[in-house]
Amino acid sequence: MKTNLKENYLEKMEEIKNIINKYDLDFNQEDNKTIEEIQNFALKVLMLGVFNAGKSTLLNKYLDEKGLLKVNSEAETAVPCELKYSTDEKTLIHKTNGEIIRELKGYNVRAEEGAGIEYLEKFLDNRKLKELGDIILVDMPGLDSSNDAHEEAINKYISAGAYYILLTDPENGGIKDSTGQFLSKILKYPDQFSVLLTKTDLSSIEHCEDVVNDLKAQFSDQDLDIFIGKTKRDDYRDFGRILENIEYDSIFRKIYRDRVLEIVNTKSSYLETILKNKDLDITDIEENIRINKENFLEIEKKIEEEKERFNSNLIKNEIVGEFESRLNSHFSELKSAAKKGEKAFNSRIKNISSAELTPIIESKLKQKIDYLVQNLQDFALDLPQGESSSLTTELISIGLANTPIVTNVLTNIFSKIMLPIPYIGLIIEGIIQILSFFNNKKKKEEANEELEDAVQVAISQVANGIIPQVTKIVEDAKEKLFNTLNEKCKNEQEEIDKILKELIEKKKEEEEEFQKSVTDLENDIAKLKSLEL
Repeated sequence: MKTNLKENYLEKMEEIKNIINKYDLDFNQEDNKTIEEIQNFALKVLMLGVFNAGKSTLLNKYLDEKGLLKVNSEAETAVPCELKYSTDEKTLIHKTNGEIIRELKGYNVRAEEGAGIEYLEKFLDNRKLKELGDIILVDMPGLDSSNDAHEEAINKYISAGAYYILLTDPENGGIKDSTGQFLSKILKYPDQFSVLLTKTDLSSIEHCEDVVNDLKAQFSDQDLDIFIGKTKRDDYRDFGRILENIEYDSIFRKIYRDRVLEIVNTKSSYLETILKNKDLDITDIEENIRINKENFLEIEKKIEEEKERFNSNLIKNEIVGEFESRLNSHFSELKSAAKKGEKAFNSRIKNISSAELTPIIESKLKQKIDYLVQNLQDFALDLPQGESSSLTTELISIGLANTPIVTNVLTNIFSKIMLPIPYIGLIIEGIIQILSFFNNKKKKEEANEELEDAVQVAISQVANGIIPQVTKIVEDAKEKLFNTLNEKCKNEQEEIDKILKELIEKKKEEEEEFQKSVTDLENDIAKLKSLEL
């Protein structure tokens, strides 16, 4: 598969390097990290689904590698397995302690080893893997696995950016409740998600069509256009179509465009600093160094002031308040689920909570970050000589959208959110009996009111139950945000200071060269005049 954008970005980075090297500038550690990531980038295609959804079977058949991946293994022994092309066939075991062990290509995780392994890499001399190029297939643990380590592994892949194929068989009737919390994270990227109905040869054509239509209706309710394919024994054409139509360049651009633009803006700002100061004398440049240091100290104070004003408690209350409001908007749905019993109610409220909570947290935090960075930019412009200050230029280069900073703060900030499910089983069971077995209208009305009260209490309990976790998430985000801002400003100030001091040294060298040339000229004139003819 051709992936021209990756090569294009690497060429641009080399072009940037060639330009800045002319002025004795170079990439810093963060820039080099971005370049290394781009060089090594490969799009991971995650095969998601509940245990026994047919992920391993499909991959074995598609790659024509019989027995490559274990089938019907116990869910708790499974680990992510990345499939990559190489003529050197092998399996690399990546252990949680950082150790990497080489095994034969057919190696699979044994039950007693599973807990100590983070993931596997299988390198195969396989034509289809070779044709995929920078696209890597990943066989994932079941989404309904009870192993926290597996769930953490899945979360790591999701936060890193990937393409997702959700496998489900018709007998499951579509998407099971256990996948709901992952869908809420994945569906933010609808162009990076497909559904594949597996084992369709084991169900009637009519039933398969009903499941597909139900899935289409589910996604259309969210204004999402999701491709839904089918597979059956020896017919994996839809899986192939999904792989062929993955928008690699589009996904790559989403991940790296803003980071590369930040490098471009930063380096442009450095060159502008040189341009502004190149015709100044040494005294004026030294004055600009002093001004930049003063401005930096002012910005540093401002960041500390903003940190004090960053009201984590208020943000937490806004998140919890909106979350409870969103749950209440599903009241009728939750009431209907409650009538079916405690299990149905708990499953539905967990599903809704998983879909609603993370977007609320992300939205509130991003809003606060955008507002804060805009305040810092405005403040920098109001400083003495703010518009001409190099530090001000750097702050403005962050940009109002400040995507790299937002991404940095939000990436991996969310630990696994354990949704507190209230215990209302006895209440619901008693109410359901009244609704089902008694014809007395007044009793039914009273029972209906009790059911509504119980659902309302349950919603409040779930909303209040997330307060400790939301508090920690907001506090962690706050710490990460202000550390990021302080580090960025400090690094930029040091870089600008270094640039200006190097400019002073060059001017001193030029002045010494000039003075030397004047002295040499005077000496040569004297020699000429002293010549005796």
